[in-house]
Amino acid sequence: MKRSGGLILGFAASAVLSLAFWSMPISAQSAGDPFRAKDTPQAAGFADRLYILDGGVGHAGSAVAWDNMLAPPGTPIDISAYAHLIKHGDTWMMFDTSTNDSIANMPNGFLQGSVNGIRWTKTQAQTMTAQLKLAGITPADIKLIGISHNHADHTGNITIFKNSTVLIQRLDYEQAMDKGGNPQGPPSMPGAVFERNHPVSLLDGDYDVFGDGSVLLFFVGGHTPGSQVCLVHLKNTGYVLLSGDAVHFRSNFDTRRIPRIELANDENHWLWTVPLAFDRVAALLSYYHAQLWVHHDIEDYKERKFAPQYYD
Repeated sequence: MKRSGGLILGFAASAVLSLAFWSMPISAQSAGDPFRAKDTPQAAGFADRLYILDGGVGHAGSAVAWDNMLAPPGTPIDISAYAHLIKHGDTWMMFDTSTNDSIANMPNGFLQGSVNGIRWTKTQAQTMTAQLKLAGITPADIKLIGISHNHADHTGNITIFKNSTVLIQRLDYEQAMDKGGNPQGPPSMPGAVFERNHPVSLLDGDYDVFGDGSVLLFFVGGHTPGSQVCLVHLKNTGYVLLSGDAVHFRSNFDTRRIPRIELANDENHWLWTVPLAFDRVAALLSYYHAQLWVHHDIEDYKERKFAPQYYD
């Protein structure tokens, strides 16, 4: 009953806020918003390149967490652990950093959870250092790291990027640090994957990374309190929205199916925050006429180019 009550209250609050906004005159909705001048494809700048970095794969013994009861118990599923590399002028930026590269030294990979959990695997060629070499750079060249959320299949290699500043939503960072240690997140690794003293820029909502509308971080919440997605504007490719875990699989988004619904409760608020995140993603895709790249969906990336090839 608590979960249903939370869902009803969440949708009611969302409806009230939406009604209040759309009842304003159009001029009031856009007046005083300097971002309006550069957030269209005609006015926004461009990132130069977008690379997909192959960070290995996770093998899960059961797809039920993502497909709910549509998948028979024991149906296996594979989950990608990609990262993305963005070039903007002379600046290199990562969006997420994949699972920890130490997994490449584990003959049987790293098992997160029980026998039906996720076993993450990667080869030496799938470490971030090896993948960056394909683009002709090293970890020392990375100046910015956008983090979709604080789980270590996304933050797994922050420590190797010594010269970088992490762009993370304040809500996720504070949750990560609330026990006074280094953030781990699933799958936890021996030692920290995200050092407490690593330089960070804490975000409170949407952020224009380069000030020209070419790379935008949008707060969506849902999966974690401070989840964010990354919108990249490319001259020939157009807009690409990198999902992080706002969307786990394309079928989740297409059908608005909530992952891990059996674990939804009044603490994580997934029953209403995840649908709101889906709606924000849908609004961004519509407004920017963007492609959606679903981070963990191997099928979604089957026809895409990987480093050293890139999108421009």
